[in-house]
Amino acid sequence: MKKNKLDGGYSIDFELIGLVCNKKEYKLAWYLNQAMDISLVKQDDIKIEYADNTSILISNYLYETDYQIIELLQNKLVGSGSLTKQLLMPELKQFDYLLKFNDDTDEWTSENVNGIIKEIPIIEYAVKLNFDNLKSKENLLY
Repeated sequence: MKKNKLDGGYSIDFELIGLVCNKKEYKLAWYLNQAMDISLVKQDDIKIEYADNTSILISNYLYETDYQIIELLQNKLVGSGSLTKQLLMPELKQFDYLLKFNDDTDEWTSENVNGIIKEIPIIEYAVKLNFDNLKSKENLLY
């Protein structure tokens, strides 16, 4: 009998940078807008629902053009019930924010974005993250 196999792989078309910053997200968004010459705008919270009937709300800012998408996501969530659901990415608890971006024009690469981010005085630490090593990667696939 012939067997079919289901491929559960993800199509990843974005890069991810973890940010440590103890400032409010609107202030970080303003600094990113100035440094990168973009316009991150506050969006409605993203709601992720889990199979156990729990859900989380993710505060986010978005900049979008025809060829570029940049999202600033808050990793530390407010108003969550359980300890494991207080973070968007529990394995990245050291990061306050995540910068998720996709650029079809190759203007923004993780190297040059990280270089710009490291010049922002309110950001304490920034690093490119390897998506394949993340356990909660499906939280970023909304």
